[in-house]
Amino acid sequence: MADIFDEVSEDLRKDQYKQIWLKYKKIIISLVSIFVLSVIAFKYIQHYQEKKKIEVATLYFNGLNEIKNKNYDKAEDIFKEIIKSADLGYTVLSHFKLASIYLNKKDFQSMESNYNKIINLDKINKSYKEYALFLKITNSPNINNDKKIALLKPILTSPGEFQPIASELEILYLIENKKLENAKNKLEKLLKQKNISNNQKNRLNTINEIYFK
Repeated sequence: MADIFDEVSEDLRKDQYKQIWLKYKKIIISLVSIFVLSVIAFKYIQHYQEKKKIEVATLYFNGLNEIKNKNYDKAEDIFKEIIKSADLGYTVLSHFKLASIYLNKKDFQSMESNYNKIINLDKINKSYKEYALFLKITNSPNINNDKKIALLKPILTSPGEFQPIASELEILYLIENKKLENAKNKLEKLLKQKNISNNQKNRLNTINEIYFK
């Protein structure tokens, strides 16, 4: 008897499954299709992104080789192409390389423009922005010393790894502007800081020997 009841129950379940399938088969097929397409799309995007990363990396190293061979026009085209489609990391690196190319070409306005683009980028480490600012200030003949000091103010007034270097640059620009008393006071203050390196301390002592003793 138990076997008969089991068979009846099994037939009822099969009938229920059949009714559910007939009633909801379109929805079930749609959900399964969406899931399969989602997996395929994810795999495609993943493959595309990996392929894109390899292409961009290859382009970047091609650009470096063109710079090494002093083919600056070709290198310029490559780094501009990278910026159009690359992620933020390669975009920042490409702007640095373009600025270097324009420096070699003595196109200082374009050089400054690329450094400014790095400085104005969102979501990048502050160190990259400060490094771009240093290179812009030290390499451009279009910026006078007073403006250079003004541009350094955000770094000078904000503790960070580049603050001692910014302070040293400020001292040098003050000396060039014949503001020796101000420069001397800042130099003495900087020498007392514990976060300056031995190399910087040696440079500062040399400046002190030359100008203030």
